[in-house]
Amino acid sequence: MITTIDELIPKHDYSQDDCYLIFYHNAKPTLTKEINAEWFDLNYGEKVVWLLIRETKKDENGRTKYRNVKYQNIDLTVKVVKKSWDLECLKERLGRF
Repeated sequence: MITTIDELIPKHDYSQDDCYLIFYHNAKPTLTKEINAEWFDLNYGEKVVWLLIRETKKDENGRTKYRNVKYQNIDLTVKVVKKSWDLECLKERLGRF
């Protein structure tokens, strides 16, 4: 399902709803990166609004990864994905058993 950031709830843990979010980061004018996230919040700095994102993947030490991205560099459309239909998530779940 595609939605906008304005329709999402900040500080809500979407992993509890068995979902994750895909944000589109405009890293360069010709380069857009996808960021998979379970949680996000908006941080208001002095000059810039930041989007704080908790990513779905862990770092090499198994800790949760957080990322700050300038809000102006994020596409306002966000994709909400159900984990139960995601092949990558199924592989991760099956690997735990």
